[in-house]
Amino acid sequence: MSNISEYILECDLNFYRTYALPIIKNNPEIFDLDGFQSILHENENISPHRTIQEAFHEFESDKQSQYELNPRYGRYVWDMADQWYQKWSVVFSIEHMCNWVTNSSSKPTKVFDVTAWLTHTAKKYYIHPDHLKLLQHLSHYIADWHQSNRPLALRGVFKLNTVPFFPPTWFINKSRQSKSEGLAPSYLATFVPPYRLSDHQVPERWNQVFLKGITVQPDQKFNLDPILIHSTLHILGITTDYDEESQTSKLMFVMPKAKFGNLESYIDREIPKDYLKPCQLALSITKDVKDLHWNFIHGNIHPRNILLNYADYVGELVDITFMKRNNDKSNMSWAGRWPYVAPEVVSTGLSTSADIYALGIIIWQLISRVTFPDDALVDPHIYRIEPIPGVLKEWQDIYIDCLHIDPSKRPNAYTLHRRLTTLCTKLKQSPVPISDITTDYIKARRTEIDQFLSSYRKLSPQELYVSSPMPTSTSSTDSHTSTSSSNESRGTLYQVGDQVLTASVTRSSHQRLRNYPSLIQSFPSYT
Repeated sequence: MSNISEYILECDLNFYRTYALPIIKNNPEIFDLDGFQSILHENENISPHRTIQEAFHEFESDKQSQYELNPRYGRYVWDMADQWYQKWSVVFSIEHMCNWVTNSSSKPTKVFDVTAWLTHTAKKYYIHPDHLKLLQHLSHYIADWHQSNRPLALRGVFKLNTVPFFPPTWFINKSRQSKSEGLAPSYLATFVPPYRLSDHQVPERWNQVFLKGITVQPDQKFNLDPILIHSTLHILGITTDYDEESQTSKLMFVMPKAKFGNLESYIDREIPKDYLKPCQLALSITKDVKDLHWNFIHGNIHPRNILLNYADYVGELVDITFMKRNNDKSNMSWAGRWPYVAPEVVSTGLSTSADIYALGIIIWQLISRVTFPDDALVDPHIYRIEPIPGVLKEWQDIYIDCLHIDPSKRPNAYTLHRRLTTLCTKLKQSPVPISDITTDYIKARRTEIDQFLSSYRKLSPQELYVSSPMPTSTSSTDSHTSTSSSNESRGTLYQVGDQVLTASVTRSSHQRLRNYPSLIQSFPSYT
């Protein structure tokens, strides 16, 4: 086999030998490498008993082990501490796990053979077979990419990317973020790898992180194109999350915690003063959709999947759970989060026009400031989507066009991006304040929803399953759908009478429904 050192930047190779290998050799078990040894040889002049802080102090002045400060390599170096964490991510990146072989096995016969590491990881963390297939698929994709393109990357023609695997034991203080059973598990957690620096030195993005579940059910079938990970998500790595019910682990993406939260929490917190910031948000989200629609359908656009990482007027679309290529003819009719699921999706499946429908609801929300809870009843009257009084006409025209009941009459992402660009330019030159009529409407809707939720949460679990705290409109559902005792025992509300009205991800939870009730009222295309 070729020497793996031929595929590693010289500065990374120096880091391996001078810092990583001596430290790991002394504590392989806490690095999740017990039973493994490195193909590379460490610098024997370095004491393996050197502490992390001592090593980092030496690294700060070690120019040979630091990154070549050239943007062509795709390394984003915020400061020396950030670079320290990035260096360790290279060591634990999936493409370099071929560096680690079991003590009892021979060296791999080809570069990037990660079979031994995959077998060890799957056994140690009880990874579900379907998720193991995904991990294998990702590993093989990375291996093929690096073997064919690494020489170009070393010359700076291609940017370097790493997808490290972080053991689940490296995350503490996990706080569940999505509590509805219909949502993929997600957590805020503190990242505590064995190479963690002292608290005051840890860069913000490597301290508290967001763990995003890939699927709801461990055995959920999907065909994930690995390139989607880097084309749509800014991830720090991959880890696993153990599910007690299935006694298997699911894969999770490790992502930076969004500095300004997600769009849903932002909509709940703020009332805009004028149209510029909402327009900038809509434009940034639409740009992500536009770029994605060259090759892919997203399939799960909603405000919780839009992160505000860098500013409260720049949204970044994330999540790849239901994403697929435009030419993929498979019919996934129960994807997404109601009420962002376009009405035709149940019969026709995901499409770019269905993405535009979801985007239209978000554009409406950016002014109405109405959000849809996943842990409470979404009453079709209380949470109605309707024309906003006093709203800027250009804004209203955009969301009405996006919500057209006929998908062929919705604008595509490119047209929508041009319209929003034009509107943003006008608003920068001549700001338009939110009218008093619109502000009063926003406040009235918030009061109405607060009163509804207050009334709803006073009801007992038994009352929730027989009546709604406020009048609801009729929805078309499967007459055979009934409330199960298992739903009650889990404490997760899905059904009131014959309605399933929580704004949760659809998937297996709602498969017996024929369709969802529409929240849209009084729009021209719906009359």
